[in-house]
Amino acid sequence: MKNAAKLLFLYTLLVILWGAWVRISHSGDGCGDSWPLCQGQFVPGTGEVIAQGKTWVEYTHRLMSGFYGILVFALWFLILRRFPKGHGARKIAHAVLFFTITEALLGAKLVIFGLVSQNESWFRTTAMSLHQLNSMLLSGTTVLLALALSSPHFRWRPRSSFVTVLFLAIAVTGAWAALASTLFPSETLWEGIMKDFAPDSHHLLRLRVLHPLVALLGGGGLSVALWMKGFEDGPDKSLHQQTAMMVFGAIIFGVLTLFFLSPIWMKIAHLAIAHLVWAGLLRWAFSSGESPRTLKA
Repeated sequence: MKNAAKLLFLYTLLVILWGAWVRISHSGDGCGDSWPLCQGQFVPGTGEVIAQGKTWVEYTHRLMSGFYGILVFALWFLILRRFPKGHGARKIAHAVLFFTITEALLGAKLVIFGLVSQNESWFRTTAMSLHQLNSMLLSGTTVLLALALSSPHFRWRPRSSFVTVLFLAIAVTGAWAALASTLFPSETLWEGIMKDFAPDSHHLLRLRVLHPLVALLGGGGLSVALWMKGFEDGPDKSLHQQTAMMVFGAIIFGVLTLFFLSPIWMKIAHLAIAHLVWAGLLRWAFSSGESPRTLKA
């Protein structure tokens, strides 16, 4: 079952990355405003309406998400049968199922209210923030489930709630930056900077400057703190340093993504790295060789 949880995390990441491609390719309206059907059909293009390329991009994402829901429900059911009431693994499984449902509802909201393609409203900004936050919580709970089922040193309480909240804040500001770069692309870095600080700039352009600031200051400080902690004696020495290197590597890649004006492959890779670093931070926060704790409530 622990391998199933690990595979679920990998598939979670795949679904999230394909969802990013839906946004980047402006395919969010590929199925029209109907949900869960696509253009009012179970399979698009089978009637009078001819399916376009972006329709298949969006439809593929819906198929992947539907299959994901089935996998989550099956794993949730198996965990409920295997572990007794009150066991921590059941609690995490409940969380995974909950965030799967809210992820689907947020995705449906984007489609039904037309918060896709070239929509640049505050409503879409808010919805995308919630969508990003929920996707991080979803991938994070799948990581915790895998850790709980496989690690003998799982901690029920994180060693630092501040670190997890900080990374979630970085992730949300990253959603603003990604959406701004998609809707308002620039040909040069200087042009992008001028857009960000222009007095009449769009709210997304003003918001996106927060991401590099929060990532550099917050993430950089976290990386240094973890690296310094790795010089202390203790069973977690290597874990501190490994996590610090992951965070630092993500910052470097983020800087390069900004410098090269966020090409598509770097946008998707940047998102993948963010979720992998998030998984590493959760492993650091909930694993400890110093005080092993079980998941029993």
